[in-house]
Amino acid sequence: MNYESRRITISYLAVIELCKMFDLPQDAPTQALSAGVEKLIFQHAFVQPSPKPETVQSTQPNKSALSAMVTNFKGAA
Repeated sequence: MNYESRRITISYLAVIELCKMFDLPQDAPTQALSAGVEKLIFQHAFVQPSPKPETVQSTQPNKSALSAMVTNFKGAA
């Protein structure tokens, strides 16, 4: 498997939203923020389109799982 990393820049407002989402302080370590972003990316990267059109419902991220993952990073920082 070929692994390639990318660097992204997110706005300050996006950081604030991410911190609210995971109940993190705004000066949280970058590893905690990047873990949350990665989880959101991979959670939605493998979503398959449904075969027939259905009523569109908004999807919410699994906040408890993301929070647990970020909490683990809090302790490591």
